[in-house]
Amino acid sequence: MNEKISINNTKSEYSIKAVVNEYINCVERIGLWESEKIIFSRYINKNDKILDVGCGAGRTTIKLYQAGYQKIIGLDLSDEMIAAAKVIAKDKGLDMEFVVGNACELHYEGNSFDAVIFSFNGLMTVPTIEMRKKAMKEIYRILKPAGKFIFTTHYMDNQQFTAYWTDEKEKWKKGEQDKRLLEYGDLIFSKPDAYGGDVVNFVHVPVDGEIEECISKSGFQLIYNDKRSNICAESQIVEDFAVDVMFWVCKK
Repeated sequence: MNEKISINNTKSEYSIKAVVNEYINCVERIGLWESEKIIFSRYINKNDKILDVGCGAGRTTIKLYQAGYQKIIGLDLSDEMIAAAKVIAKDKGLDMEFVVGNACELHYEGNSFDAVIFSFNGLMTVPTIEMRKKAMKEIYRILKPAGKFIFTTHYMDNQQFTAYWTDEKEKWKKGEQDKRLLEYGDLIFSKPDAYGGDVVNFVHVPVDGEIEECISKSGFQLIYNDKRSNICAESQIVEDFAVDVMFWVCKK
């Protein structure tokens, strides 16, 4: 990937066979995080109509359905992820709906859902703050009054990465940053896949105040936010799967 990052890069990234297979494995190997169970049960009712945006192969969608949240629809940008989710649901005998869709252009009428979730930092795979605001405005539009939007992000002051971001900030000041990046906080990294190639990943790590601005500009009211590590202890498999994240809960 040599060009500037774009939503097409995100779509391509999550259509790679190795990535899809990783997300398929996560449905059973990872399932719902303990922190997700706590937050979802606190802010979402089992009879709520829910849209799970960026659902991947259905890790949260399927597990929430099995937990009794059966008015749930899974949506993802990747055709391959949705195809995988449908196969898993069918194999489990679950009558669920999965659809291909773009968070920035949701094809639902206004006031359609009681809750929207965007788990595992999915919103942060949308390039540029303006596009992320657009996605949040779309989510605001399709939520019913007092509807909840729950999502997670990485956070800049994670002490694990202090040295990296200090160095990166200097690079941006000098104009020496990776030219594929669009904003400070953008992160591109690659890892080897099971087929001898490299999978290139993009994610944005928000700077201080950025998420609060996006929430406000989108019309939402922030009603809760905290780090996963402050909510509860997670299993080692979850800790290995994802570094600490910030939970955000907003209300329309």
